[in-house]
Amino acid sequence: MKLSVFFITFLFVTTSSGTEPEIQKVKMLFEASADSKDAANQLLGLLSAVESSSSPLLICYKGAAEMMQAKYVFNPLNKFRSFKKGKRLIEAAVTKEPDNLEIRFLRFLIQTNLPGFLNYNDHIEQDKRYLIANLKATKDKELKQKVLKYLATSKHCSIAEKKGLST
Repeated sequence: MKLSVFFITFLFVTTSSGTEPEIQKVKMLFEASADSKDAANQLLGLLSAVESSSSPLLICYKGAAEMMQAKYVFNPLNKFRSFKKGKRLIEAAVTKEPDNLEIRFLRFLIQTNLPGFLNYNDHIEQDKRYLIANLKATKDKELKQKVLKYLATSKHCSIAEKKGLST
């Protein structure tokens, strides 16, 4: 009896802790984490098993989740630590997969929403141009709509660029 309980427990632990999280759940929690500390904590917990050998997209979301933590902590030192860890993860993801539209969108989204004094805004123009140039080629309709909506309201896009989005 004890052996079967041990085996079932071992099987559950090894299958649940070693797998990567479902990307749709990650995306849902990421969106919710902008307004909810609980969602931000859930997102970071869900991505806790993500490491350097994981998919670059999950690494990028983990970086974004780390940065989101800075929004909800009071201590300035902890805010800055979360920011630095998140930045490192996002940049690692971009380095691994520079032609991933979603990764570039996440970095653009993060950089355009951070305060300027953090000096993490050096890729805004590059990412914007990449997004505009490659948006039509993406087959992910949901991602395409999110990018279009964000670019259309972004202060980093000119009127001409915004008009070009609809064509």
